[in-house]
Amino acid sequence: MTGSSAVSWLWRPVGKPADIGWGDIGLAALLSVWAILLVTGAFPGSTDHAGALAAIGVLAMTVPVVWERRAPATAAVIVGVGAAANALIIGPLVRCGPGLPAALVIAYFAGTRLDRRKFAIAALFCAGSVITQAFYDPQLGPGFLIAGLPALAGAVVAGRVVRARGQAAAALRVRNAELREQREQTARLAVAADRARIAGDIGGFLRERITAVADATAAGRDLISTDPAAAHDALAAVESSGRETLSQMREVVGNLRAQERAPQPVLAELGALLDSATTADARLRVTGSPRALPAGLELSAYRIVEHLLEALHDAPDARIDVVVRFSPEALELDVTGPASRQASPVAAFASARERAALLGGTLKIESAGGRCVALVRLPVTAGYAPA
Repeated sequence: MTGSSAVSWLWRPVGKPADIGWGDIGLAALLSVWAILLVTGAFPGSTDHAGALAAIGVLAMTVPVVWERRAPATAAVIVGVGAAANALIIGPLVRCGPGLPAALVIAYFAGTRLDRRKFAIAALFCAGSVITQAFYDPQLGPGFLIAGLPALAGAVVAGRVVRARGQAAAALRVRNAELREQREQTARLAVAADRARIAGDIGGFLRERITAVADATAAGRDLISTDPAAAHDALAAVESSGRETLSQMREVVGNLRAQERAPQPVLAELGALLDSATTADARLRVTGSPRALPAGLELSAYRIVEHLLEALHDAPDARIDVVVRFSPEALELDVTGPASRQASPVAAFASARERAALLGGTLKIESAGGRCVALVRLPVTAGYAPA
């Protein structure tokens, strides 16, 4: 398991809003409680303190962490303006403990998620928060900027590096898909060319054999009345040649059929599909009583999951859950994850729905807050249902 996967539960969505996870809420709550204890003097070792207004106002510097991934630009503006408002309205207080981590973590996620223009704005407001705290926090002072601004720069650079790696990985996946399609097309062309060559060879072979059979038959016919023994030999040669030709044709046809019987993916390979088709934290869960299903059903279920993965967001911090449920009458698939940001998922959903319809199944899509839930039900043929 990767480090990203190990802590992915922190970013599991809370309800329907996308990109607001338990980790976001937990961090914001921790920083907010810390901030309130500091400004009210309840934190051990704190000296300066203020009243309820300061306790409420300081939340503007911590609560926006909840939106660090969903709306990092908005969060950055709020913490920047919040720091300035706290300094000007309430005055100098110790807020750096929770205030600085909030600004740094928001700056990091702004680097990972925003385009250049919005990122510059978010970085500017986060820098404003750090500068304001340096001048108005009794424990810091202007000299803190020597360390504070480089720390902020490190956070935003780390975010941009992660974003660049993600974009490079996405481009590589697209290129790999194009190369895979090109290889498949080349293979299909090679097979078509090979079949054309074989067809030409078979045509020449059959013409030669049929001509020989026709000549032997004509010779035997002419010898029936004058030399019955020779005629019998000629007809025996015709029989032998016909059997040999039939045997060789069966061998050729058998080879062609063997080329077409390539192994098809099955449900047991879904784990490997989730590992290779996406960089998201994709998790597979199987419920019910797993059993062998018709080959066509297993192949279609595999392809449906493959199409649905194309419709979901492909990024290391995304969470995708795939549930395969075996019931006596049907095979059910639940695929849940954030909708794709790179392309419209309509085509992928249409392909999955068409696959399901071919088997008499259904596909239901539920979408809210940028998160999709695909519910697939594929009926099982009676012969494969348990008694």
